[in-house]
Amino acid sequence: MPRLARSLASLPGLLLACTPPVPATDTDPASTTAATTTGTTALPTTDGPDTDAPGSTTGSTTPVATTTTDATTDATTDTTDATTGDPPASGAFDLDADGTPETDLSLGPCTLSPDGTCLLVSSPLVALTELPLAATIDQCDGNYQARRLELLGDHSGDGLAELAARFCRFDGAEGPPALAVVDLAAASIVARADAPVAQDYAWSDSVRDPEGLRHPFLAPSYGDGENVNGNWGYLCVWRPELPAAGNCGPGFSAIPTLLAPGEFREVGGTLQDLDGDGWDDINLIYHRRQYSVSPATLGLLQTIEYDVAAADEPNSPKWFHSGRNYGTHAAVTGGDGKPRLVVVGGTPLGSFSDDLCNVSRFLAVLEQSPGQPGTRALAWSRYFGFSSTIFATYDAKYVADPMQDVARLADAVDGCIHRFSDSRTSMDGAEVLLINYFAMAAPIDLCLVEQFALYQPPTWTDEKADAWYSCFAKNRTAPGVWGMQVVDERTGLGLTGSQGTYVWGWSDLLLPGERVYLVEYLAGPGAFDLSDRPLTPLKVHALSQGLWQARGEFPIAGRPKLQMVDPAGPRGVGSYTLYSELTLHPGDPAGVELADGSIVAHDQNTDTWILR
Repeated sequence: MPRLARSLASLPGLLLACTPPVPATDTDPASTTAATTTGTTALPTTDGPDTDAPGSTTGSTTPVATTTTDATTDATTDTTDATTGDPPASGAFDLDADGTPETDLSLGPCTLSPDGTCLLVSSPLVALTELPLAATIDQCDGNYQARRLELLGDHSGDGLAELAARFCRFDGAEGPPALAVVDLAAASIVARADAPVAQDYAWSDSVRDPEGLRHPFLAPSYGDGENVNGNWGYLCVWRPELPAAGNCGPGFSAIPTLLAPGEFREVGGTLQDLDGDGWDDINLIYHRRQYSVSPATLGLLQTIEYDVAAADEPNSPKWFHSGRNYGTHAAVTGGDGKPRLVVVGGTPLGSFSDDLCNVSRFLAVLEQSPGQPGTRALAWSRYFGFSSTIFATYDAKYVADPMQDVARLADAVDGCIHRFSDSRTSMDGAEVLLINYFAMAAPIDLCLVEQFALYQPPTWTDEKADAWYSCFAKNRTAPGVWGMQVVDERTGLGLTGSQGTYVWGWSDLLLPGERVYLVEYLAGPGAFDLSDRPLTPLKVHALSQGLWQARGEFPIAGRPKLQMVDPAGPRGVGSYTLYSELTLHPGDPAGVELADGSIVAHDQNTDTWILR
């Protein structure tokens, strides 16, 4: 019996569906995955990380170019900027903070120098129309996780906000990221920080100070610590009142980041005031570690190492998962006043083409006493599974029969977690996490021969990698049962769950005065990727006393259209992933959009769900 299926026997209060599954009404196989709206970054693409030897910190999530995707086809759309891969970064900005956006800002080629990058401005409040930022085009050869343009508040006192402009400096071979602070009224760049030339990946956001003004920073991202071209080892935060320090440009101050042997930098991080001084602190995510620094003191607040699998798998090889911190990281303050970091090692709803399933699947919460970052510790963790096999020696003598060298057998798609947003919700007044999970009956192929071959000279060739991934992808149709679990956020205790269901999200806006969940019923075992499932009308449920409470069903078959939202501020990520959200439409009544464009809403007069 698969590892996760065995664990379900001990889960208390497994709830039963309060209504039977609805008969299939749509047999179109092309409609069996959720659609997404276009966003600014790609859906997660994981590559290689689940095949490392125990304890290895190499082979993390493969960075992908910033694109937009549609989950119904997994095809890249053609709505992005030709150089950066981003949608054109234009939109209405409120420079004078009067509540009415009046300014259009974007990044693009300069009028007089098309090979250069300019900030393009159209505003009744400033005379500036174009400001050169770089003599090169804005093209990244890695991944720059950031909002490209961001207002920072009025630092200069002229009544208008300063702007953070983020771009890459492509010289024909390399495109390292950069961050400029622009005074629009003065038509000038007042500060600038540049990533080292050897750095392809960066994370940038802004911290809020006690007065509510924002201070942008530029930090190392994926792979720092093991960059063969040279490590970065510091971040730059805009502190214009301080003398420039470290290797940052004028106006920026440097804060050391972690470069200890064996430490591997994940993608992003979170912002949260950990020490109670009124400043957002910067929390950087590493393999098996969180590393927190203060933009106020420019020093270390706390670093903590933890093993999310130790409690559930004490007999597995130590660090078999390399401490991967992939997935969402939500910095929150609990109802008890304690700052928490809620980590969900899963993939967004509808990620059925991702048979690696985030590689390492788990739930975990770090917690501390208010204002005391030194007390932060792993409060609890629950480990669901690891994608591929871990071998003990990788000795060539086992090539013909790799099973003899297995230290931990692959879970394949068993224990895959699909998450809505940051998975946080409430039940009976308690803060809880709700996830979808897959209990696999049996793998189609664990591909041991193909995986073992990757580590025999020559290692990790394209041909070997293609053979491994193609083989492992068979498990997308592995049989099993989708279900959901509800876990107490404070303690990690399993509170309730259901099998034969897939929760597509929840909202407080669709039914006045109540949070409702959109649930697809899946009768009996079926394929992981739902390719054998016809569409049915979604059930609408409330969740109370550990039970689904019926609130009707949608009038047509279909699944929601999901928006993939960029991480920012307290909602961070440890891998190249996004936050999935429902596509809601305001109005009276408010509605939710389905993948086919239909909008479903609740009619209070008839107490039914209708097409709006």
